[in-house]
Amino acid sequence: MANKDLVKRALSVTANLPPVHQQRQATPTGTEAGVDGAKGFEAAGAIASSKSSGALMAPKTGPGSVLAFMADQSEVHREVVRLRERLSEFDGAQAARRIDPKLIKASGWANRDPSHFKTAAFTSLKEEIASAGGNVQPIKVRQIEGAAAGSPSFEIVFGHRRHQACLELGLPVLALVQPDMRDAELFVEMERENREREDLSAWEQGVMYMRALEHGLFPSAKQLAAAIDRDLGNIGKAMALAKLPDEVVRAFGSPLNLQFRWATPLKDAHQRDPEGLLAASRELATRVPPPSPAEVFAELTAQGSGQRQAPGTTTEWKDDAGKRIASLVVDRKGRPTLSFDQPMGEPQRRKLAKMIDAFVGSKA
Repeated sequence: MANKDLVKRALSVTANLPPVHQQRQATPTGTEAGVDGAKGFEAAGAIASSKSSGALMAPKTGPGSVLAFMADQSEVHREVVRLRERLSEFDGAQAARRIDPKLIKASGWANRDPSHFKTAAFTSLKEEIASAGGNVQPIKVRQIEGAAAGSPSFEIVFGHRRHQACLELGLPVLALVQPDMRDAELFVEMERENREREDLSAWEQGVMYMRALEHGLFPSAKQLAAAIDRDLGNIGKAMALAKLPDEVVRAFGSPLNLQFRWATPLKDAHQRDPEGLLAASRELATRVPPPSPAEVFAELTAQGSGQRQAPGTTTEWKDDAGKRIASLVVDRKGRPTLSFDQPMGEPQRRKLAKMIDAFVGSKA
């Protein structure tokens, strides 16, 4: 039946050809063209061959028209197969488009502390985006349904640093748009994508995990760990750092300086002597020059642990040449005496008095 239909369609083509006498004026006689027997099919084959090679030659017989039509159909079929194979390469792909960064807002589960946008790594990223005229690696956003005119229409899934860089540079953001995405899906995708890029600090991760649990994205920390494929112990440590008082976090200069391995000792120090830990943190935050994060950790974890300076001992500070600048002596009753071996100008005295004011909690 299929062959009959094909023949009918082929014969319909011949209906539009010029009359036979016009064809004969431009071509040899029927016998020369191969109308009879096998010669007719040979000529038709030649016609089909010349058509496929680009020659403009119309079929002259009914059988030749059939073969030419079949050749055309075969070529069209092959082209369709090729196009389908190429199209299959894009299955599941999302189209990226450039969006005004002002129409995009940070995620409700954003885990980047503002200090992250002042680091050398962010400055380098911003310079790279500026030189390229925009972000080459797209961010991902989800569409906000029912957004009012002029207000943000998209929420970031991942790519806060790239979005911030484009916002500061005044460049459109290359973004993949997800029309529909649940909060839990957004959280999981954001956490995993950030993990593969520049690692978040332990404190930032803790803040993110706490927000997810507080807003009910996951019923427990155990289910949260399973959803993002993270160790439950590390999640607990990260949240312990995020729960530290602000005074303690400020003592380290930036929350980015907090480390996973410091979580348990700092938590224990806070439980032993919360007021003492806060006082020590406030004093450390005012020191000039500021102590290193490791020094802050050592002093805070010694708070109330019996590891502080023993009575009758002396601590000294020396300059680069090894000459003593100041000393701290603790008598048998635990009373400290701080002395300086070099003269001190009025600006330094005022600064020292301010530091002591902050330490003791009252002004001189």
